[in-house]
Amino acid sequence: MPPSRLHYFTGILGLLGLMALPLRAAPTVEERLAALEDKLAALSAENSSLREKLAAKPGALPVTIAGKETKLALGGFLHLNAESGDAPDSRYAGIHERFLVRRARLNLKGSFGSDWSFKLESDFGANTTGTTSAYRAQLTDVYVDWTPNPAAQVRVGQFKTPFGWEQLMPDTQNPFAERPLANDRLTLSRQIGAALSGTLAGGRADYSVGAFNGNGVNNAGNDNNAFLTVARVSAKAWTGKIHEQAATWSVGANAFTTRDTGTFTGRREGFGLDTQFNAGPAILRAEWLTSTSDPAAAAATEADGWYLTALYDLTKTWQFAARYETYDANTATARNETDTLVLGVNHRIRGNDLVLTLNYLAGNADLGGNDDRLIARLQVVF
Repeated sequence: MPPSRLHYFTGILGLLGLMALPLRAAPTVEERLAALEDKLAALSAENSSLREKLAAKPGALPVTIAGKETKLALGGFLHLNAESGDAPDSRYAGIHERFLVRRARLNLKGSFGSDWSFKLESDFGANTTGTTSAYRAQLTDVYVDWTPNPAAQVRVGQFKTPFGWEQLMPDTQNPFAERPLANDRLTLSRQIGAALSGTLAGGRADYSVGAFNGNGVNNAGNDNNAFLTVARVSAKAWTGKIHEQAATWSVGANAFTTRDTGTFTGRREGFGLDTQFNAGPAILRAEWLTSTSDPAAAAATEADGWYLTALYDLTKTWQFAARYETYDANTATARNETDTLVLGVNHRIRGNDLVLTLNYLAGNADLGGNDDRLIARLQVVF
């Protein structure tokens, strides 16, 4: 047979062979699902194997959440001070030049959906401007919040009492190394109790009322059957613009009353007014506080104090700060006031998370006097 006919005949036989092969049907939906399940099973087995290998490594510590909270966050902050000079007010009496771990806070926050949340925080630093021979862990905040409605929110535990605007400001937002002396002496700090708070009028007004043991922070007892009661209200009195800059003016008032039995037996009452004005890069703040102590076996005494603060953002990272403050431990005694001028600058290296603060405190508001002090503080938020 000629070669050309042979090639032609071979091609016909090959075509007939292909036609004789059975056609392969496309995979069904069930087959595709089965293949996908096989792949997921293989990935699951591989994931389990990797977990076992990780747990088998020396030093590996698996962390699990024991509760049913939907969110859990671990954080904290550091305030590291370097100080030089004398005593501009009584808080620094007898304190020399020093380095100080002013605050070393570690906190745990969590929430159960949108209505319930909690916070647990402890301080491992000095937590005081005074001297201390040994640092020790001490609770600062430990509370549970129930927030079913912005107008009515409940907090139970240990937390800051709603008395004093400056006292309520978070430590990490304070533009100065320390709060005014009047704030330290006349406010109530943290107490154990319960409070009801909320926002009204579309967020233009706030209120808070609370009842507390009244015996101070980390004290589980109450010296009598009376509670310390505290109330605060605040509102945005005006919002608008000044030279095309957004501006707000806020005002607030707060008061407390309590009866004590023990080291001090009698009645204590306090009252305060505050205002804040923001206009673009400029901020003005002022607050006045007064407290009356009426012991059962002696005459009543009154103490008061006020401050005026001015802040100005020079740039996004540099801020100028100035404050004049005065405190009178007994208004019935002449020449008993402590006046202090504070000048400072803040360098926000990385927003509010990394800030360097430098403060110059002039005792008796006397620049270059013998009772001045220089404080440098590094803030690290994590």
